[in-house]
Amino acid sequence: MNSSASFAPQALGQLLGEFNWHKPKAKRLFVVWCLMIPVSLFSWLFLIGIPATVLAIHFARRSWQRWRSPQPVVLLYEHGLIDQRKSESVIVFYTDVEILLVAIIWLGGITGCLCTLQTKDGRKLQFDEHLAQIKDLSYILQEQMVREQLPNAIATYRQGLSIDFKHLAVTPDGLVMGKKHLPWHEFDSATVIQSRTRKYIHTFIEIKQRGQQQFWARLDQKTFPNMALFFALLDRIQNLEKRDDTFSQF
Repeated sequence: MNSSASFAPQALGQLLGEFNWHKPKAKRLFVVWCLMIPVSLFSWLFLIGIPATVLAIHFARRSWQRWRSPQPVVLLYEHGLIDQRKSESVIVFYTDVEILLVAIIWLGGITGCLCTLQTKDGRKLQFDEHLAQIKDLSYILQEQMVREQLPNAIATYRQGLSIDFKHLAVTPDGLVMGKKHLPWHEFDSATVIQSRTRKYIHTFIEIKQRGQQQFWARLDQKTFPNMALFFALLDRIQNLEKRDDTFSQF
């Protein structure tokens, strides 16, 4: 929901992290856009001159504001976050988040990440390399999402219902993807793997079946929702399965 941030901390719990704009990046972009303004003014001789100048001034102004911003623009709390990047603050509780996508990206030889958060009412927030310490933000966001949503996921599982992760479903009978079914007693492992080329880095979630060399499923991390919740749920289910096996021996 959209709201003023003045009363939010009491409802959101303890403050876990404050994140401002990436100042060096904002400074570089400010210089670049300032250099573009004279070029765009010269292009007034052509039809594209006016919109090009307006855009250059707009982005230069935005980069200046980010560079000189004295206050953090994203605040992460125990139970939710406050996004102050725009004029109106946005408050989101982790329990209201439907999808969290974390994509590992390759930028000029530097590994970064892009976090996309979508709420149950369809709103979307994105956090990228324009924010300082984006990796720390990603880790905290995923940890708190798991903390808030795992109990409900476990309760859903115990009720005999499925928990969907886009194309993959976690059910009491095992993993289901389309017409494929992997029972829990045949489940071997789920791991995150990376393959890298000169320009790109690809990250996948690889699921294996016991006794099989080939993976049972390989899913692209960029489009796999709530990955941290998926692995936390798998870990809890495996512990439950082991406990049930132990009790069945008596």
